[in-house]
Amino acid sequence: MFTHDSQEKVIQLLIKEGLVFESDVKRVVEEAEKRKQPLLANLVAQKICDAETISHATAVIMNVPYVSLHNVKMDREILTLLPYDVVSRLMVVPLGEKNGVLYVAMLDVSNVQQIDYLSTLTQKQIRGMVASEAGIKSAIAQYQGDFRAVEKAVKSSDEEDANSSSVKTITQDSPISKALTTILDYATKTKASDIHIEPLEAALVVRCRIDGVLRKVMELPKSIEPALVSRIKILANLKIDEHRVPQDGQFTVSVEGTEIDLRIAVSPVIWGEQVVIRILDKSGTTLDIEQMGMTGHALAMVQRGIERPNGMILTSGPTGSG
Repeated sequence: MFTHDSQEKVIQLLIKEGLVFESDVKRVVEEAEKRKQPLLANLVAQKICDAETISHATAVIMNVPYVSLHNVKMDREILTLLPYDVVSRLMVVPLGEKNGVLYVAMLDVSNVQQIDYLSTLTQKQIRGMVASEAGIKSAIAQYQGDFRAVEKAVKSSDEEDANSSSVKTITQDSPISKALTTILDYATKTKASDIHIEPLEAALVVRCRIDGVLRKVMELPKSIEPALVSRIKILANLKIDEHRVPQDGQFTVSVEGTEIDLRIAVSPVIWGEQVVIRILDKSGTTLDIEQMGMTGHALAMVQRGIERPNGMILTSGPTGSG
């Protein structure tokens, strides 16, 4: 936790470097103590010092690296190192990985519990770097950057088109089709195992299952549901005029040259039709036994079993686990 003493040291450094006036700081500190508010946050609120300068000074005091995330284009592969719900909840951003160490931008690099949680989640050593709150928010916004294309496509399709299943609405070049393509592209790049498109009373929610956890990634207008579901039905060779019974189908898409099989399940629910898309990457990934998460005694036991001339090893897991 960033203590009161640490904040005082940051303030003294700012004064020493001539970045703030001592008289201004004294006034703000007195107000903060009366209201029991964070000292550094009050410096920013009172426009005595900007957040980036304070973050930089904080890094100096704590002897850790500082990173500015303003106007930085984040690589999609790097963003997938941590799921969106984690970065938005903890206010952290993955910056890259090197030699088994994951570098993460954080507000408070002294938060041991947060670092331990991220290490357990990623199975990597975590190296924290100080960044400002505004910089982290700017980077987090890029997580859903792909989905802004979906929202733009949806807006370009007026409500009259969205509420129909006409050929015009569901043609390959229509906004609805482009929105579906963007959703599929996002899911495959983030290595999601399935996509859930769920109708609610006043909205359409898109969720992706990433690392076994079903995460909400966006919410769309309820008005596009008929056209979006119809587009999926056409691609999966299902009946677009059947809304009362479940239907199953499949189709294949190509993402960056890789063929991806999609299994489609459409079922009627109280607010419309729910679509579940199971993503099956035909390229697959072959792992060495050392890369499968087993260590120590468990790994040695499996290796001994493999070397035996007879017998068998049983593996089990949920549907879709391999």
